[in-house]
Amino acid sequence: MRVLPLAGIGFAAAAGAIALSAAPLKFAVVGLAAAFGGVGALIVGRRYRLTPLLLVALAVGLTVKLDVSFLQHFEAVGQYLPSIGGGAGLTVSVALLVAAALIVAKLTGLGEDAPGLRLDRPLVLTQLGFLIAGLLSLSNATDPAYLWFDTWRFAGLLLVSVAVSNLSESDIRTLALAICALCLVQTAVAGLQYVSGSELGLSVLGEEQIVEENINFSAQRRAGGLKVHPNILGYYYEFVWPLALALALSRGPLLLRLAGAAGAASALVGVVLTLSRASWLTFPVSAALLILLVYRDRLFSRTSLIVLGLLAIVGAVAALYAGPLIWERLTADDGGSAAQRGPLNAAALALFEQFPIFGVGLNNFGNQFAVLDRTGLSRLAGLFDRSNHVVHNLHILILTEVGVVGYAAFALVFGIGIARGFRAARRAPVGDPLAAIAAACAVGLIAHLLHGLVDPGFRLNLGIAELLYTGLGLIAGVRAAQRRRAVAASRAVASTGPISAVRARPERVPSPRGPSRAEPPRRRPSLAAYGDRP
Repeated sequence: MRVLPLAGIGFAAAAGAIALSAAPLKFAVVGLAAAFGGVGALIVGRRYRLTPLLLVALAVGLTVKLDVSFLQHFEAVGQYLPSIGGGAGLTVSVALLVAAALIVAKLTGLGEDAPGLRLDRPLVLTQLGFLIAGLLSLSNATDPAYLWFDTWRFAGLLLVSVAVSNLSESDIRTLALAICALCLVQTAVAGLQYVSGSELGLSVLGEEQIVEENINFSAQRRAGGLKVHPNILGYYYEFVWPLALALALSRGPLLLRLAGAAGAASALVGVVLTLSRASWLTFPVSAALLILLVYRDRLFSRTSLIVLGLLAIVGAVAALYAGPLIWERLTADDGGSAAQRGPLNAAALALFEQFPIFGVGLNNFGNQFAVLDRTGLSRLAGLFDRSNHVVHNLHILILTEVGVVGYAAFALVFGIGIARGFRAARRAPVGDPLAAIAAACAVGLIAHLLHGLVDPGFRLNLGIAELLYTGLGLIAGVRAAQRRRAVAASRAVASTGPISAVRARPERVPSPRGPSRAEPPRRRPSLAAYGDRP
């Protein structure tokens, strides 16, 4: 009996080695990383708390495209095929595996001080509502396989958000710190790609060749980092930027603030290399919102004015180098990229008019766009000449796929998350690190929704979707931590209330008049005082 577990592990390892030897190189890399990572976690977990290690692994999964897809329906032709997350198959990612491990650890109490899984109602119910709306769109879906693949994807996102929402205060800070630290790695890789013009051998992860944009009738290099495409990398930076900036502006520990400052600086450099105009435009909006939420009463202090002056000097020097590139990208001819979005939006809205209630079917837009389009605008020649290309508008894409019912559920998922993030920031002391993280996640969600007005957003990349839903989980986790603080404070007041009342009972205060003279004691008169009267 003692030998059976070891024998089972040996047989499983042998079978896995045979399967990976015949699989593509990406499967082998991800499989080996998962195997060694799992064994290493079990070994280290015997001596140390496992959750921080899992959170670092989660941050890696959110930074690097580490996922594999099984049972792919078919190899769809399209510009974003290497970036599609779970739309064309059953996808398993590192973030999903880590989320499952975190939930198992919570349920079993493995390495946890307070075992037990807590379900945040707004977080869970809104996502279940969107899943139900997606299933209702099955009535119009021409290819149910795509719908079930995306249902699996959104169920995995629910799992990720629930796992993150159960983190403790220290674990929330650990995850935010790890994301900011790995942003430095992301920018380093993007910089090397931009300078060298090579994808640095990352094709094993699905990396495309370095994308060159037609700007002012000349090819301009764009970096994709570890997210396989420059637009996807832009999504990544526009969410990490507010998180890092919030940590830098908070009143947390020095290490947390330094990591936030470094992450914010690297995000600024990295997003320039993506040449993503929509991502650039979200950065000033995010900074303004965060200053109002996190730094509001310290804006005009002496220290703040000195720091702002130094940042202005650094920004002016950086503008000398990056300014011409940014200006050319914003104003020069872009090969018709922006001009194509209007006709695609019109064609998608015409498709929505045919299926306004439940939509054309979850994840069925791409393969039905050109088939059901009556305007002919989806088959325009030029940049978007592929018939299965999606519309470059996240909101119209969701509205067309799942109708008004599904879009209402989608708006609830993100709208409630944003409102709760802002509420968490307002109710906490100014500069509180946890409140800053919640506010940053809310601002990151707003930035992505704004970017979604001109691009399809997280619907085309599982890693970005996991990053956004991690933000929803962090907001729920911060709200739970604030409730625990409030309960602990009320209990402390209740437990010390009677004692403090007794201690605070006012003593009798002496009269305000000065001390009165002591009256001499009365003496009984003697008989001699009356004389010898009879």
